[in-house]
Amino acid sequence: MAKDSKATFTDISEEDLTSLMEIFKSLSLTISSFISSEFKLKFLLSYTEHECKQFQDISFNDNPSIYNELKWFSKPALLYADRSFISRLANRILGGDGVAETVEDPDTWFFSEECVANEFLDLILDYLNTHNQLIQFEKSVKDIGYLHIYYPEDVLLSVTFKIEFDGEEGGSMGILMGESALKEYIKGPQESDTSNDISNESTDTNIEDT
Repeated sequence: MAKDSKATFTDISEEDLTSLMEIFKSLSLTISSFISSEFKLKFLLSYTEHECKQFQDISFNDNPSIYNELKWFSKPALLYADRSFISRLANRILGGDGVAETVEDPDTWFFSEECVANEFLDLILDYLNTHNQLIQFEKSVKDIGYLHIYYPEDVLLSVTFKIEFDGEEGGSMGILMGESALKEYIKGPQESDTSNDISNESTDTNIEDT
């Protein structure tokens, strides 16, 4: 199938997407404030852009990353972050200067990196859940090829954030959501509560060795 460079949603307007961006912008400020104060680190997570794309047109960073499959209003969603950011944060937590660790095998992650990746994800999910965003974790992998939640032609909202450490670029983070998840968000939490039964059981966010 030919790639569609002008992908659009059927029932979602740009005004609807703008209202959703307020959630993400608020999220980025909250995460930035927490990490900066908790680890005495000049850290900034900031929203950069959003656009509609077919899944086959989305270019994931060639650098090692962590990919998290989520259920947003019981619909699939994907959150991913560069390993460089995770590594720098883990280094700072362990008393270092916040520099990324280097390894010969890029598929080998330090235990500290896996712990920080899980904690970072928990922080985001906690924030969204307290803002009436019905969201839960499914699994994490280190290779996007192990996640099969979208077809190539599916149209998705791609939201991108940049990460800065001490004023320098420190990686990126992204979120992908389909139209079905966006429509549930626009309906509002009360309507969505009646159509979605999401378990309150605790979730294990351990990264799979893939």
